[in-house]
Amino acid sequence: MTDQCVGIDLGTTYSCLAYIDEDGNPAVEKNYEQGETTPSVILFNENGEVVVGNSAKDQALMYSKDRVISAIKRSMGQDYSVTIDGNTYNPTQLSAMILRKLIGDFEENHGCTLDRAVITVPAYFGENQKDQTKTAGIIAGLKEVFLINEPTAAAIAFGYGEPKDKKERVLVYDLGGGTFDVTILEIDSGEFSTVATDGAMYLGGKDWDADLTDIILEKVAEESGTDKNVLKDDPDIMQTLAYDSETIKKRLSTAENTKGTLTVDGHKYVFNINRDEFESRSEANLLQTIDIIHRVLESKSFTMDDIDEIILVGGSSRMPQVKNAIAANFPGKDIKIYDPDQSVAKGAALYAHSLMLADLEARGEAPAIGEGDEPPRRVTIKNVLSKTFGIKAIYEDGSEKISNLIFRNETLPITKTKIYYPVEDDQSSIKVEIFESAALNNEEGHKTDTDDGNLIGDFTMDLPPGTSKDTPIEVTFLATEEGILTANVKCEDESREYKLHNDLTMTEEEISKSQSLMEKVIRSE
Repeated sequence: MTDQCVGIDLGTTYSCLAYIDEDGNPAVEKNYEQGETTPSVILFNENGEVVVGNSAKDQALMYSKDRVISAIKRSMGQDYSVTIDGNTYNPTQLSAMILRKLIGDFEENHGCTLDRAVITVPAYFGENQKDQTKTAGIIAGLKEVFLINEPTAAAIAFGYGEPKDKKERVLVYDLGGGTFDVTILEIDSGEFSTVATDGAMYLGGKDWDADLTDIILEKVAEESGTDKNVLKDDPDIMQTLAYDSETIKKRLSTAENTKGTLTVDGHKYVFNINRDEFESRSEANLLQTIDIIHRVLESKSFTMDDIDEIILVGGSSRMPQVKNAIAANFPGKDIKIYDPDQSVAKGAALYAHSLMLADLEARGEAPAIGEGDEPPRRVTIKNVLSKTFGIKAIYEDGSEKISNLIFRNETLPITKTKIYYPVEDDQSSIKVEIFESAALNNEEGHKTDTDDGNLIGDFTMDLPPGTSKDTPIEVTFLATEEGILTANVKCEDESREYKLHNDLTMTEEEISKSQSLMEKVIRSE
């Protein structure tokens, strides 16, 4: 079992681990508490222990807000940290604690040590976020970490159950607890080709929870005679509602009405909420997802007639308003809610299994296939670039704009060269500033404002003596199949290569120290 490679859906609100069972089918591993999904909640208790998952969520209201960490996925790629009991933790270390819980439970249940895993990430994650996710896996005890986009993983799980020779184009609508993706994929036997992707990092079930919290505050404020802002300023009330709103939201997915309680100044208030008022309040969130569907279709000049099926995944896609809104906006389309909580992890496990078989073949150790048995289905993935990359350039009118070279939704790998020129004669050097944005490959997208992008890297290169304003400077961007970007700049005999790096990348020493923190993660409490 040490060669077993698992798939992990590292989610904003819930995480899940899947593996391939003895029959070759994807199966979800139950955690120590016998749950198929694990809350992505971390509690630092007074004994110096780190509690992750169900126990952390169940005990959260017993501790101060600053000892409980949730939705850390939304902070990946950011210069963010929390200090607890004098120790400072970044999103990579905190994510590693969630992964350690999942991996530790699997190892205990199967009596093995996991060395490799495929971890899922949102399709629009940038390089910093992907790098932090990989590092989190290493800190959690893995030796090899592979990444796969969440919608692609869901499509693999979906395609696994379809006829082997079926060819179709699907749109995956992935509404999770904290993030949202829309991805168009073409499925042809075991090949999964991403055509286009788009999404929002800060849109998910937690935003629906926030709308529900707002409704509850209004109702209790009216009933109790307490100003709504006074209730919002009470950390105990807001912490209670952060968890209760999720429970009420789930009830409203199956019931038209439900009740809840909230204690204010020692008095318990009972409130009623119906699905209509909840859907009305959260309509803006839903419309944003519909807009993103239109946007991803338009990026490839598609209409919904070019899509065979719409697949809904992610736990938040269970809300009735989701399927109803998509059906209303795209009448007549085949819409399937497909294994919302587990499809991403199962697809990652299938991809992990395919990687492992390829590795065994390369070593000449592939398992024999019995007479009459079909060979294992292989998974091949073709991804697209999730971001647009360009450099800052000065134009003839003196304006500074981003000159984009390679664009999101172009199929990887990509190589593109563009010619630029020095600003003045005898210029001694140039500063190359690389920007990341969401610009499309159209007339407007080739030259965009610097405010519309994020500076993700820069370097300086000396120019040859005697360079004039007419001396060409070749800038080449290369994006690998994994989306890793390298920039090459050449001017006559001078050249410079720059591989995009993450300013938040942890050193080997920092990773080693962080690995020792994993000993604090306990199985249960």
